Amino acid sequence: MYFGLVHYPHISHEGFQSFRHIYDPYSELLPEHVTFIYPVPESVGRQNLEKHIEKVLKTWKPFKVHFCTLEKTWDHWLYLGAKEGKEMVVELHDKLYEGILSSYLRDDLPFYPHIGLGLFSMETYDFNNPTAKLTLDGRKFKQARKEFEDMGFDLWCTIDRLTLVKVNSDFTECIDLRDFVMNYKKKIRVKTP
Repeated sequence: MYFGLVHYPHISHEGFQSFRHIYDPYSELLPEHVTFIYPVPESVGRQNLEKHIEKVLKTWKPFKVHFCTLEKTWDHWLYLGAKEGKEMVVELHDKLYEGILSSYLRDDLPFYPHIGLGLFSMETYDFNNPTAKLTLDGRKFKQARKEFEDMGFDLWCTIDRLTLVKVNSDFTECIDLRDFVMNYKKKIRVKTP
């Protein structure tokens, strides 16, 4: 079993869900999401992980992110990438990978703030070996990219809560465990005479 941490943006666009159901083989596993912590082993300990997340998030307030760019990754995923607010997502991701999660940060895999749209490889994606070489299904990718571009999809969302999820070992089942609300309020000191 694994733990992960995601943000679920509110997307009510019917075409978006249909697109993911066609092209993302994991759309039934997890609704559209922005990943902040990729699967880490259950051995980290749920209590330890929750305390770590709480500690990091206690200094964060909600922030806006604009998802509007289409990107193909080296492993043939089509992503809806972040534009404005991208730096904030990266900074929060990096902070979450400090402390007890520092040994799980994958320096060999670049982090791109995104919402996954589809996988366009001829082979099955292996979460346990994400650097495995895959072959692009170029025809299917080109068709899907055009299809998504024609939707004219553009999303602004507020990252205001993150959800701790638990995924089984073969990545076929995922359950939400807990929401963490970002509501940092700077304390104002009042000078007394």
